[in-house]
This record gives sequence, C-alpha cells and structure tokens, in this order.
Amino acid sequence: MEQSRATLKDVAIRSGYALRTVKKVMSGTEHVGHKTRVSVLKAAEELNYQRNIIASALSRGKDTRIAIIYTEMTKPYFPEVEKGFVQCAKELRDYGLSIELIKLYDSDVNCQIEAVKQILSDGSIDGLIIQPIDSSLLDPYLNELSEQGRPVITFGSDAPLSSRISYVGPDAYKAGRISAQIMANYIAKKGHVALISGSYRHSQTGDRVRGFKDRVSEYYPDLYLTELITAKDNPTFYYDFIKTLVSNESIQGLYCTSANAYIAGEVLRDMGVKDAVVVGFDISQMATDLMKQGHLKVIIEQNPFHFSYVALKTMFNYIYLNEKPQELQHTAISILTSECL
Repeated sequence: MEQSRATLKDVAIRSGYALRTVKKVMSGTEHVGHKTRVSVLKAAEELNYQRNIIASALSRGKDTRIAIIYTEMTKPYFPEVEKGFVQCAKELRDYGLSIELIKLYDSDVNCQIEAVKQILSDGSIDGLIIQPIDSSLLDPYLNELSEQGRPVITFGSDAPLSSRISYVGPDAYKAGRISAQIMANYIAKKGHVALISGSYRHSQTGDRVRGFKDRVSEYYPDLYLTELITAKDNPTFYYDFIKTLVSNESIQGLYCTSANAYIAGEVLRDMGVKDAVVVGFDISQMATDLMKQGHLKVIIEQNPFHFSYVALKTMFNYIYLNEKPQELQHTAISILTSECL
C-alpha cells in the first residue's frame, strides 16, 4: 500500500511547533528564529515532506501571466534566451502559468521604459522578468511594480538598486577577470589589447570591463589597454569598426564584451590577420566555424537557455510556493576553445 504524502500538519507535530510557525518557515519568511527554522526543516526532511504544487496553484483561484522584456541585439544569444523561457513555460502551463514575450529591437532605454509603463497599466500581468538595458534608469518603474505586489526578476543584466527580488545570470565581473587571464596567457602577458564594448550603463557590460581591467592592473603590467565603445548594435557597423581598428593599430588582442565577438573573428579572417587573439562571449554556429578555422581563440559561454529557464522557474516558485529566492543567483559559465568543439 502506497504511503500517504506528509502534510504541513505532520511536520508541525514532528517538530513540536505550531502549524502557523511551520508555514512561515516553509514559505521562507525571515521572521523566524534560527533554532526554530532548523528544527522545522529537519522534521520536514525526516518526513520527506514535499509541497503540493497543484494544490498551491488551485488555491490562487486564477491563472498567472508573467511578462518578459528584453532588447534583442545580437544573433547568438537571444534565441537561446527565448528557448529557455518557452521550455519552462511549457512545463508549468498545467499550473496556470503563461508568459508574454516582449522583444524590443531598439537599444534606447526609453523603449524598455515604455514597455514597463504598459505593464504598469495592465492589471492582468502578475510579474515581470526583464534584462535591463540600463542599470538604474528603469528603477522607478520596477519599484512601482513591486509596490503593486507584482514581483520583478532581472536576468542576464541587473538593476541592483531596484526592488527586484532576484538577479539570475552569470557573474559578469568574474567573467571579465577570467577573460583577462585567458587573454594574457595567449599573448604572453604583454602587448596592446582593445576592449570593445557597448554602453557601460548596461550592468553586464560595465562589470565585464571592470573585471577585465582589475585583473590586468593587478597582474599584467605589460598589457596596454585601449577602451573603445561602439555606439551602434548594427553588425555592419561593428564589422567596419573592428576593421578600421585593426587596420590602423598594432593589436595583439581584442576583448569583445558582447556576443558580437564572432564579427571580430570574421574581420581577422577577411583581412588575413593571424597574430591577433579574440576573446568574447556566447557560442553560435558562426563562432564555432571561426574557432575551427583559428580566427576566434576563446568564447565564454553563458548558457542563456539555462539562466532564462531558472529566472522563470524562480518567479513561479515565488508566486506559487512563497519561496523567497536568493538575491543573486549566479549561473555557471564555460570556457570554450577549438579543442572543445
């Protein structure tokens, strides 16, 4: 005969605490003493207590809609982002969860602000997941959503001073430090390296650059850095920008902070340049081919499918199970070379 599922009441009896206290512990509230929390969680583990997600969903009495906003700027990265969200939503749809993907194509932060304003006026949206294109200008609007009881999660890029409940994605500063170490090892720890990035208002970009520069200043005195910001996201502009740089400067390394790194590899291929090292982000078929040909040395792979999936699952757990997430959920990165392919 199959053993019946343990309930919160069973956990309360086993732990010796009131049911009300047990509910607080299991919902992740901070207003519970350490000793109490440990005792309740130990009792839950002993009973193999598992939350009844279906009952939680039914108790809400309505379906849940989550809006997802991001500005699609590069080919390799964002299709994987969308796949992660869609896959997670597919798995959770039986619980009444659905998503509304709001993809923008203009890197002006005002486009994201307008999109968030639309959500503020749409009472049918229960929460927002966003990749902020600016680390602070969106804060008043994200805070207003939170004040309305509609949680906000950032992914891939953060708005750390906003009232978002969690950031999900790689540690961009750490990725920058790793990139500097890789670059230095490839060019014998000396020479001219160009840092190619977009606006530092994008937290991911700023943190990657800061991590790279900090590592260089601490360990590599013979590396000379030039910081260059590309104001446009257009691939043709990016190609011409890199080509002009390589034509006019003696460059030993190119550190590209976006998924446009493959374009730098195309420039080196087309110009027949073999002694410059490109380190960048996000694998794609274009990047894979260029790595096999020797025009791209290293790609830092972030696995955007994974962290977009985790971002939506975190929102689901917060709304349906009252699970308070960690403020920073740093997901893993991988270092890819041609030998990995």
